[in-house]
Amino acid sequence: MSTQDRIDDIVRLLREAELDEEVWSAASALIDDVCGLRGNDLLLCGLRPQGGIDVLHRWLRLRGEPAPELARDYVEHYAAIDERGVAGAGRRPGTLIHTNTLLPEDVRRTSVTYNEYLVPNAGENCLNALLPGVGDLGVAWSLVGPGGGASPSDWTGEQVQAIRLLLPYVRQFVLVRHALAAARADGMRTAALLDTRRVGMLLLDRLGRILEANDRARATLRQVEVNGLTVREGRLAAIRPAEADRLTKLLDLACAGSSAGSMPIPRPPEPPLVVYATPVTTTGELPWGERLAARVLLAEPFSTPPVNAERVSAALGLTPAQGRVVAGLAAGGTVASIAAATHRTEAAVRWHIREALGRLGLARQADLVRVALSTPGVFDDEG
Repeated sequence: MSTQDRIDDIVRLLREAELDEEVWSAASALIDDVCGLRGNDLLLCGLRPQGGIDVLHRWLRLRGEPAPELARDYVEHYAAIDERGVAGAGRRPGTLIHTNTLLPEDVRRTSVTYNEYLVPNAGENCLNALLPGVGDLGVAWSLVGPGGGASPSDWTGEQVQAIRLLLPYVRQFVLVRHALAAARADGMRTAALLDTRRVGMLLLDRLGRILEANDRARATLRQVEVNGLTVREGRLAAIRPAEADRLTKLLDLACAGSSAGSMPIPRPPEPPLVVYATPVTTTGELPWGERLAARVLLAEPFSTPPVNAERVSAALGLTPAQGRVVAGLAAGGTVASIAAATHRTEAAVRWHIREALGRLGLARQADLVRVALSTPGVFDDEG
């Protein structure tokens, strides 16, 4: 099998992983194999102006296997002082930068994160990329070399080219996962998304015509002036010229199977609506057969879900303080923003996160958010 064939397999898995996060492990393992990696670390995160990283979602895999202790060690001890965030912020999005190029020698010499976390875990031989995320959040991807080297010259042109080809698909995976989590639709597959009112979904044929739309999508499209979207000749369209051509190109590429992507539709003074378009592989599970070409989500990832801290505490058996912190995480907050909102130190917020993880028998902050968002009755709009 050629390298391009294997990259095509990775892309297929990434598209599946958008709706089924468990598939990420298989996709990540194949990425490591094709690109000659020891592992890769994928984050949706906020970058602190004075240095450090706030982790919102993380997908760390070593040859496809989770590394919960390594992930926890980073979040608890090194994320807040990681110099890579600020160092990469001024770079062109998507640029692949070796760790020892990203961090100058004088920084590496004194950096706690570099010497205590990166070097022992082969992180000095990483390629790092920062991609646009959602709002102030960015998608950070670190690809860990097989070890034994610490120079950009240790990476071959074939490795670098394969990674570059995968960047937009990996970014789309992260953005869709975040949108579904923000809409409390995490874990829903296509059939369930057609039945939910938490997020809008449309299915398109190869000509971009709408085959099916759920109730949330129909309601969104009825409010044409508010949401900036309509249906013309059976196709989704933007009403303002500034977005119309871009949306048409996005949907055409998805329906042709060429690429996935997303774009915001401004709705001042409300947060923007975001359109996520992904090619889909037809299966016998859905009734449209070979006609089905693309899946479109209409989501509001900038909107904070109304998570009730008292209900979180009661439903999950947490203390009131733990419930407030978990509710903040579930609403899309970071450690820094939760600390400011609850008048606690960031160390105290991290301590409450560890305590909540221990009470629930969980290993990752992302699992904590997932449990909270999937627990019935914790949202203000559920009565």
